[in-house]
Amino acid sequence: MTVDLYRRRIAATVVQLARDDPFLVKEVIARLRAAGEIENDDLVYLDRIADRWIAVAEANAQRGISTHALQLRR
Repeated sequence: MTVDLYRRRIAATVVQLARDDPFLVKEVIARLRAAGEIENDDLVYLDRIADRWIAVAEANAQRGISTHALQLRR
């Protein structure tokens, strides 16, 4: 396996993790920044992906609450 293919697979895995567990990704990025392991502007793209999926999860949760409230009224 070439290094380029390996890096693409790692990147795809990390992006998928940001979708699956965005809170974990944000926490790990924050810890790395606090520890000085990465610069403040490193992993910004991944941080934005995690933010986007957090917003999606919150919107879905709100829709779920709304649907549940409607079902209770019937």
